[in-house]
Amino acid sequence: MANVIQIRNLPNPAALYARIASTLLKKGKGNLPDIKIQYDNQIIQPSDLKKYNKVCGFEHTLIVPSTFIHTRAFELQALLLTHPACPFPYPGLIVFANTIKQTRSLYVGEEFNLSCSFGNLIAHEKGQAFEIVSYLDVKGKRIWEETMVFLYKGKEGIGNVFEMQQPVLSENCIKKSWSLHQTLGFEYAQASGDFNPIHLHTIPAKLFGFPKHLIHGMWTQSKILVELEKQLSDAFEFSVAFKTPIFLPASIIFRYEKTASGFNFDVVDKLQEKPHVKGYFRTLDIRQ
Repeated sequence: MANVIQIRNLPNPAALYARIASTLLKKGKGNLPDIKIQYDNQIIQPSDLKKYNKVCGFEHTLIVPSTFIHTRAFELQALLLTHPACPFPYPGLIVFANTIKQTRSLYVGEEFNLSCSFGNLIAHEKGQAFEIVSYLDVKGKRIWEETMVFLYKGKEGIGNVFEMQQPVLSENCIKKSWSLHQTLGFEYAQASGDFNPIHLHTIPAKLFGFPKHLIHGMWTQSKILVELEKQLSDAFEFSVAFKTPIFLPASIIFRYEKTASGFNFDVVDKLQEKPHVKGYFRTLDIRQ
C-alpha cells in the first residue's frame, strides 16, 4: 500500500529549491518508491489564471485549461522528486513525453483534490526513464490525469519499452508560424511557477550544457492547445513527445491535420526539417 503524504500547504520557493539542491548527489539507481502526494480542497480563482492565459494565449475566463492544471501538479511532482526515497537527482532530469486525459473541463471556483505518484520504470537507450502520474478528482470523480515521462541520462534503463504514436503529417497539413521572443521563458516561469534556470537566461542554460536558454515544453504544449481547443470536445487525450529543444528567440512552425478521432500535429523549425514536438489529440468516449 502506498505511503500517502497529505499536505496542507506547499513549500515556499526557497524551501523547495533547497530540497532540489539536496538531491544533487543521488546516483539514479534503485526502485521507485510507493509514495503518493495528496493535496485536497483546492480551488482555482480567475486571478490565478491571469498571467498564464496571457502568456499562453487562452481567451476564456471560466474554464481552467487542462495544461494549467499541470502547473499545480508540477508542485506536487517536485515534492515527489525531492523525497529522500526517490533515487534520482532532480537537476538534469529531462521531460521527454507528456499525456493528458480529461473527461470534462474543470471550471474556475470548483473544489478539487490533486494527487501524484510514481508510475512505471521505462527502458530508454539514453538512460533510465520513469513516469509520474497525477490525478484530479472533483466530488470523488476523476476528470483529469497526466502521465509525464522523465529521463535520467546514463546507462540504458530497465523496464517497459517506451512506445508512443509518432504521427507523420501530409503535405496538405495546415501550417502556422510562431515567433517566440527572448524573454518568453521568464514570462512563462512567472505564470507557471516553474523557474528551472535553463529556461530563464543563456548563462545558466550554458551551465547545464545548452548553447542558449530554451522555452518550457509545457508552454509549447499549452500553445498547441490554444490553437486547437475550439475544435475539440471536452473529453480528449492530448499526447506530446518532446524531440529537440526550442532555443529562444525562435521562429518555428506549428503543423496539424484532422484525423478520424481528432488531430495529429507537430512543431518544426522554420525550414520544416527539425522536429521539436510531435503528438496527437484523440476524442475520448466517456459513455464507456
